Amino acid sequence: MKQRSLIYSILFTGLTLSGCNKLIEIGTPRNQLVTASVFTDTVTVESAVLGLYSKLANGSPGMDPGTATSLYNGLSADEGYHYSFTFYDDFKNNSLNANVYYLDSYWSGFYNIIYTANALIQGDSASSSLPAPYKARTIAEARFVRAVCYFYLVNEYGAVPLVLTPNVNISNTQPRDSATKIYDQIEKDLTGAAAALPADLGYYAGKRTRATSWAAKALLARVYLYRNKWSQAAATAGSVINNPGLFSINPDPTKVFLANNQEGLLQFVNAITSSWMATSLGASPFAVTPNFVLGDSLYASFEANDLRKTNWVGIKKYGNTNYPFPSKYKYIGGQGAVEYAQLLRMSEQYLIRAEANTQLGQFSSAAADLDIVRARAGLPNTTAADKPSLITAIEHERRTEFFCEWGHRWLDLKRWPGIANPSATRADEVLSAAKSSNWQSTDALYPIPQPERNVNPNLTQNPGYN
Repeated sequence: MKQRSLIYSILFTGLTLSGCNKLIEIGTPRNQLVTASVFTDTVTVESAVLGLYSKLANGSPGMDPGTATSLYNGLSADEGYHYSFTFYDDFKNNSLNANVYYLDSYWSGFYNIIYTANALIQGDSASSSLPAPYKARTIAEARFVRAVCYFYLVNEYGAVPLVLTPNVNISNTQPRDSATKIYDQIEKDLTGAAAALPADLGYYAGKRTRATSWAAKALLARVYLYRNKWSQAAATAGSVINNPGLFSINPDPTKVFLANNQEGLLQFVNAITSSWMATSLGASPFAVTPNFVLGDSLYASFEANDLRKTNWVGIKKYGNTNYPFPSKYKYIGGQGAVEYAQLLRMSEQYLIRAEANTQLGQFSSAAADLDIVRARAGLPNTTAADKPSLITAIEHERRTEFFCEWGHRWLDLKRWPGIANPSATRADEVLSAAKSSNWQSTDALYPIPQPERNVNPNLTQNPGYN
């Protein structure tokens, strides 16, 4: 698995900046271009930056963060199960242990990207030959990608080492830093990136496949929401919503995931021949069963006439049973319209502002934003008008809008307080009911991979894992 992971990383990186299979445990990796010669011209730096996006987005499930997050988090939450491979049942049953090899690859994938981002930031900063505006933009892109990685690391594992240097002699023995410190750095990176990244798509030939200032603000709005900074979340999401005509809700649900469509704040190009979401999380037209089957609760949660159920859910009949599966992505091996994987899209900004305004007591404004997302789904306006009903309505809308998409459901359940018992989490309420004895509160964080702890004795383990 790790050999294949390295091969994929090398193939999909514009310049061979991979080769570091585990950042935290080994010395300076071979084939890693971290010398000053890399930063003497824009050609090599540009390839390195493109490599950051590629490593984040492409591969096979379990081999890189982009393909693993939707699958692993969907299984860990209440979204469904994998029909084809029982070795993913550790996620479905919340029975992970620290020696699960693909969980180690997940951790290492993020830190591999962080290593490259740190090398770019350091190399660009020290370069005397790169134009100053170009340096500022590419450093901002590296900071944005680093923030994405740390956002998922801190939500999956809690406290993690905050590595801000490519010097592995430092990171090899670095202990875990608090979630607060990680989030502070994420905010710092995103704020800096938003100030330096382009505010239009001209630099990227009109494509939405690299970070703009709006992408940085969109992720920053999410971070503020997760940290209960309601006023900042509402204002930042509002600034993205009020962008100068570059991004908007796509009124047609069949076009939301198409390449370069108006909804995409940041999309990832699929460097492989087919969309991994269509083939690995969905179903091949030639397969008798889907790979990922939606759970009964999720499938039943769609309202009557919800266009998301009609257009984003497929059905495979096997024997006498209909198996619903995620069908947001349909492009397979050159068949159909080309799709790009959406990391950030506009509907999330409306739901961020709706949730923040609910917490601020701005109920009519929250309902109005909720209705914009519902209108695209062909649904009537919400009847929610007070805080409890709006919180319930927002949870429902986020579930049906972002199912099987970058772990939204899993991360939401863990960050929300319980409804019946606010001292617990929503994950405790929902997943203990859905998974019975398979769920323990400590399952909300994945275990720190044991191979990492074997090398770095300063890495402590999360509670609940021996």
